[in-house]
Amino acid sequence: WGPGIQDAECFMACDPTAGFVGELNGKPVGCATMAKYGDSFAIGGCYVVRKEFRGREYGKKIYDAAMASAKHFPSIGTISTLNREEMHNRNGFRSKFYGAFFVFSIPTAIACFPETSRRSPVTIKQIEEVNMQALFRYDATVFGFERHAFLSKWLSMIDSHARVAIDSEGSIVGYTVARPTFIKDSYKIGPLFADSEAIAENLLKAVFEELQRQKDPAPVVCIDAPTEKATKLCESLDGKRLFELAYMVTNNLPNAYFDRWFGYTTTQFG
Repeated sequence: WGPGIQDAECFMACDPTAGFVGELNGKPVGCATMAKYGDSFAIGGCYVVRKEFRGREYGKKIYDAAMASAKHFPSIGTISTLNREEMHNRNGFRSKFYGAFFVFSIPTAIACFPETSRRSPVTIKQIEEVNMQALFRYDATVFGFERHAFLSKWLSMIDSHARVAIDSEGSIVGYTVARPTFIKDSYKIGPLFADSEAIAENLLKAVFEELQRQKDPAPVVCIDAPTEKATKLCESLDGKRLFELAYMVTNNLPNAYFDRWFGYTTTQFG
């Protein structure tokens, strides 16, 4: 899973009503989230129950409470591991596309980048060098919903590394963020949005090289690849595929450019 150290604060900026915690005798035993985007789509995640309390239906009660909070939304989504796919099917979800969770060794991945990535027509810039409103607009187009409050925090997380791809006309054509996780010395990529696979590749190369240059280079970087196209990119960089993921919805997909998604922002909030 590899959650980021500062994810929770960013999640609450996205939707302060999203969190659900189940308590037993005043102590938390499990949680779930249901993030609402506008009034047309919500996405559930963070479905976790402490090991010693599993098998007692506490998790189902938390899950049901989260689902009930979005009962008036036309469609609800979730990003599921395959062992939970059948459970979500029973609750009305259907899988739309499949991806996977990958782990990279940075030196190995850097060695895999093709020679063509060095001659890319795009320029990779740091977040401080670009117009933030333009980046917010690009994200809203690709993600499908405006999330300025969330991004303001996400892009300024301590020890994170964000890069933006700019084309020859000065337009934003992709961006990514690498953030530290609770797994010691590791980072997670997300989102990785790009107008093409070549641009996504250049963004990853820039971030991997930055992580490699740190005083204490990150030994592990992981990414949730959402689609088959994204998984192929990860495989070309010798990423290790650990488990499969399914993007599931109860009705219609949101109005997003999924063909530009090469890495989920998070599997909890989409």
